[in-house]
Amino acid sequence: MRNGSGDADASVLFNLSGFKIGAQTMRDGEWWLAIETASTRAACRSCGVFGVGNGRRRVLVRDLPISGTPVVLVWAKRTWRCLEPLCPSGSWSETCDEIGVRASLSERARKEICRRVGRDLDTVAEVAREFGVGWAAAHQAVIDHGDELIANDRRIELVTALGVDEHTFQHANARRRTQMVTTFVDIDRGRLLDMAPGRSGAVVREWVQAQPFWWADQIKVATIDAFAGYATAIRETLPGATLVVDHFHAIRLASEAVNDVRRRVQQATTGHRGRKGDALYGIRRLLLMTWANLNDKGWDKLRAGLAAGDPDGEIAAVWLARELLSEVYAASSLAHAKRRLIVFFQHAADADVPELTRLARTVDRWRDEVLAFHTTGGASNGPTEAVNLVIEKIRRISHGYRNYDNYRRRLLLGCGIQWTTVPTYRIRGRHPALAA
Repeated sequence: MRNGSGDADASVLFNLSGFKIGAQTMRDGEWWLAIETASTRAACRSCGVFGVGNGRRRVLVRDLPISGTPVVLVWAKRTWRCLEPLCPSGSWSETCDEIGVRASLSERARKEICRRVGRDLDTVAEVAREFGVGWAAAHQAVIDHGDELIANDRRIELVTALGVDEHTFQHANARRRTQMVTTFVDIDRGRLLDMAPGRSGAVVREWVQAQPFWWADQIKVATIDAFAGYATAIRETLPGATLVVDHFHAIRLASEAVNDVRRRVQQATTGHRGRKGDALYGIRRLLLMTWANLNDKGWDKLRAGLAAGDPDGEIAAVWLARELLSEVYAASSLAHAKRRLIVFFQHAADADVPELTRLARTVDRWRDEVLAFHTTGGASNGPTEAVNLVIEKIRRISHGYRNYDNYRRRLLLGCGIQWTTVPTYRIRGRHPALAA
């Protein structure tokens, strides 16, 4: 190893509290840094008598890379011997907070692994390979530092608008049914608050009741999809919250009605499911688009498809009803929305299409929650759906999860807690590079 007059400066750049660099060398493409503690005396932990040196032993520890180059710390660890004959300790090794006992990673390297996995959404296996440790060592770093970050984060305390939705944790296979998870999101800040296994009113009820006694009083708005279990639990546990079925979930119900009637008419007129070349199959995506997003070519194709494959006008009637329901949410006021909702019900009654009648009954049951969209300033479950997209991304990157605790930890680190990082400031303005 090389040493010299620059060791003091290197120790400052090294920035590991209580350590100094004695020598450094490049070995197999890695920096090997010989380090030692600055202390020269140590008192016995049992009797307090100062000990004498009892030799050193080398400990290899992985640290943060330097300019992309892996780093191995070679810690010349002091051992001490107590001079008190009756002391039960006898001898001991020095310890420090920056490097744990029998650790293969420094604490700052373990924190970086947690940040990479949690904030940057890298996989544990990928980060473990970069740091030259096993998967278990990297994952333990995520557990130790991630659980502390999750416990200390104040995401629950500042919530006034709650979004509740579900997503799939594990898909069904030969050994299990589909496993669902209920997510709770702060829709004002778009942050995941927590999650609970299952999809039922009992899940929501138990989670809300587990929060501090004052928490329910500060929730003013709760957005959900049209699921009676969630609605019943929220009315019981959050009596001061206004319940809203937002635009996204209401239009999704209408889009499902459009698909249902399209499939029924397709089967009735052709005797088979939709195939390439069928008129209705060719416009299946256009039927799910709102009229404002259709260009002239789209309109022509939609009209031609309906004329060829919808002899009784049932699909067109349900598609128009979906647009009328969308107009309810686009209304300028609550009174305006009520008038547009009456138009929707009248159209559904006149059309007399089974799928549309079922949709109208569903909307009627949720009339107050639909109209609450206008009394809450347009409260939406859109932030909840955005969080669900991040959840799907994390699950896809990791190729799925089997352990629920690991799954919850990764999601809260990825889209729940607020990471505190030092911002990087620009060293020049918006001038061209030659002007610098």
